[in-house]
Amino acid sequence: MALATVYDGVNNISWLMDANLPASNRFGMPVCSGNLDRKGCVNASGSMSYDAAVTWVAAMNAANYLGHSNWRLPTNPPFDGNCGRTGPNSNNFGFGCTRSAYATLYNGLGLKSPSTAVAISGNAVGPFGNIQPYLYWSQTNQPTGGGNETFSFATGWHGANTLPNFLYALPMVPGKLPGSPAMNGMGLQVNPGGQTVYDPMTNTTWVANANLAATTRFGLPACTDPLTPAICFASDAAMTYASATQFITNMNAASYHGQTTWQLPSIDTACPGYGCSGTQNPMGNLFFAQLGFSAGMTVAEPNTATGPFHDIQPHLYWACQSATIQGTCDANGPVPNFEWSYSFGSGFEGTDLLANDLYVTAYFIGSNQ
Repeated sequence: MALATVYDGVNNISWLMDANLPASNRFGMPVCSGNLDRKGCVNASGSMSYDAAVTWVAAMNAANYLGHSNWRLPTNPPFDGNCGRTGPNSNNFGFGCTRSAYATLYNGLGLKSPSTAVAISGNAVGPFGNIQPYLYWSQTNQPTGGGNETFSFATGWHGANTLPNFLYALPMVPGKLPGSPAMNGMGLQVNPGGQTVYDPMTNTTWVANANLAATTRFGLPACTDPLTPAICFASDAAMTYASATQFITNMNAASYHGQTTWQLPSIDTACPGYGCSGTQNPMGNLFFAQLGFSAGMTVAEPNTATGPFHDIQPHLYWACQSATIQGTCDANGPVPNFEWSYSFGSGFEGTDLLANDLYVTAYFIGSNQ
């Protein structure tokens, strides 16, 4: 029984060793599908909405899992002076946080922002290689300001992110490449050489390597921390929006594959959440229409060892607001309709819409040992 948990003696809490237990044990909750209310179901990948996360932990306690009925969601304090940024409500967020449960875990594993807990390379999804189960930048500004629209290849969710966050880039050019074979049907078409892929549904040509920056950096340096240098790549090629735009600029200056109109894809701001596809949402069209994924599905689900843990997902995890790691969840989150989240893809602490699907783990106070 003790082998199923990892004890943190500093905070006197015991974490689940399986950091994505919901993927294998839903405690009676249904798998999300079709028109099922996402507040009460779990995706096959293990991700779920915040309301579902609360329900899952309650079901875990009702089952007295591992002999305990005091499991809880990891907590996040609203104020942490070590975080890099301060929000409009004076809450602290960003990189460098130390007071939240997830921050103590990320830091305790010897990780340093903006490093990912689980690097992924070599995966193939349709004609694409190295699609990351994480967030990708678009060129579209968030209508309310302060960020850009983003798309998640971990769930199919279209949302927005702050510009200093570290996400990935999937370059594209509008239209077919000159000299490429004539269109044959509406499915994805791999161009000769296998380095680019044409989507006739959106009239878009993509780089086939969905994490091109990991191997071809066009002169951009590696980051030593989230701010140094100002334009840089994380070790797994995630980057800030400013770095992504510089990457595209350098890509065009190099006339990559003979093209000088490479760009980040756009996103239709009128279609937030799931199901955004078509010509105004080329990344969503790839995910839903061409690659055949549905809401809540992921392009990759790694299950590797990270310290004493396994199945940590390099994506976002739900947390709830509380002043202390051993505290109970506050009735209200940081702002209405949002709760705290933590990224094991970069060590970024922030907030997310309750309806979004993130991953979930839990701990109880005390030790099994």
